[in-house]
Amino acid sequence: MGGKDSRFLKGAFTLAFAGVVVKIIGALYRIPLYSILGSEGIGLYQYAYPIYAIMLTVSSAGLNVAISKAVAERWVLGKHKAASRVFRISLVLMAILGFVGFAALLSMSGWIAANMARDPRARISIAAISPALLMAAILSALRGWFQGIEEMRVPAISQVLEQVGRLVTMYTLGIMLLPRGIEYAASGATFGAVVGAFAGVVYTGVAYFRRAGDWDIHNDEPGESWRSIAREIIFTSVPISLASAVFGITEIIDLGLVPGRLQAAGLLPEEATRLFGQLTGGAFPLLNIPTIFTGALQVALVPSISGAAKLRDRRSITRRVQKALAITVALALPAAMGIYVLADPIPALLFKDPGIGKVLRPLAPAVFFLALQQVTSGILHGLGRMRVPLVNLTWAAVVKAILTYVLVGNPSFGIVGASIATSFHFGVAALLNLWAIQNEMGNVLDAPGILKISLSSAIMSVVVAFTYVRAQTLIRWQSATIAAILAGIIVYGILVVAMGVVTMEDLQSLPLLDSLFMRLAKRKKK
Repeated sequence: MGGKDSRFLKGAFTLAFAGVVVKIIGALYRIPLYSILGSEGIGLYQYAYPIYAIMLTVSSAGLNVAISKAVAERWVLGKHKAASRVFRISLVLMAILGFVGFAALLSMSGWIAANMARDPRARISIAAISPALLMAAILSALRGWFQGIEEMRVPAISQVLEQVGRLVTMYTLGIMLLPRGIEYAASGATFGAVVGAFAGVVYTGVAYFRRAGDWDIHNDEPGESWRSIAREIIFTSVPISLASAVFGITEIIDLGLVPGRLQAAGLLPEEATRLFGQLTGGAFPLLNIPTIFTGALQVALVPSISGAAKLRDRRSITRRVQKALAITVALALPAAMGIYVLADPIPALLFKDPGIGKVLRPLAPAVFFLALQQVTSGILHGLGRMRVPLVNLTWAAVVKAILTYVLVGNPSFGIVGASIATSFHFGVAALLNLWAIQNEMGNVLDAPGILKISLSSAIMSVVVAFTYVRAQTLIRWQSATIAAILAGIIVYGILVVAMGVVTMEDLQSLPLLDSLFMRLAKRKKK
């Protein structure tokens, strides 16, 4: 594996490691926040945050990828000044879009509070979070630059700093403003998003200016026009933004169809609501476990492949695509099989609701296909096929809607039908993406490698099931579940290394192990 291939993998692992840290912080922050604000304060917080998240997606989703792609295509050709011009124009564009979003949300905060939240007190929280749209847009452009030149360490650290800054501000202002009233405490908590994004901007901005002299990017000579660069960024980002919107539409499909079809099958509204909560609040979050890495892999793939494509280096493209697909299968397949085997005890352990297992088990294939859909979308974006993932996702959403309507309304399936429809949704999108890649590049699947991964996953599943059953006779089921998961991870890790699925070069790409390998190499030289 070449140095550039190793760099792309190391970047993906670095982003993934930061993603794990961010996910852990994100999963834990609500517990102390709830004790500070109480249920009423959390309600006011929740009135503001989802609206901000939606507006952030609309204003900047896809632009980060578009910027990294445009920068990478110039950087690999040695056109560092042209890449810098793309970044500077993109930064201005993002700042304008962010300011428009900030001004719109701020001016509409009173109307949203009165007409959507139906609680005028929410206005302060909505207004407090609005500047985060401007900060996040600028941060997105800065991250796009570093991703484009394939220096993932800076974006990774900025993600962690953003979350830490958000957390510290959230708790500090929440406690300080509580004596003034619950609405002020909630607004202090939402303002954490502003401080977090600002911390990310400061860090990435300082990192950019510190390195600017090394990159030889300062140039006053005329280059590509502002209009042509803006057009390139916007036209590249629109299909990605629309694909994000399609993901949102699939959630609306569930909301619009599942409760009604359950009631049509004879369930009472209360029972339909309970089952819908198990599906969306319990089972769906577990689908995202492997996407912590595959999402990072998707981000790293776009500049890596688009840069190689600009150089017409087909061999490097093929190697990186094959490696990305192999890693995706190696991570997602055992995760899917593990969730299938432990579908009952995992949600019982996490959510204290064993009933979730009924809807989680049919979702196990979706764990694999969602990861594959993400990575294949990144490959297609890197190849310049921006519309293909969007079209494929749209067809998959149609399939999901039809299957949801038919299966959920059938008493023989009920809520399980929604799980089956979701698995088909991601399966159709992933396989159509894979088909498009095969048409573009020929066969990119490593059949022997996939066979080894499948065999390792099957053996792991048997070990997990055996460990769980046997451990229950000795210890509590909660401990047995954890023991089974750990046994599966250890056995699978040993198998993939022994079979040559994971190489020493792959291990050296891990953020914590690369320095360890370097130290060992230095000791050997001595």
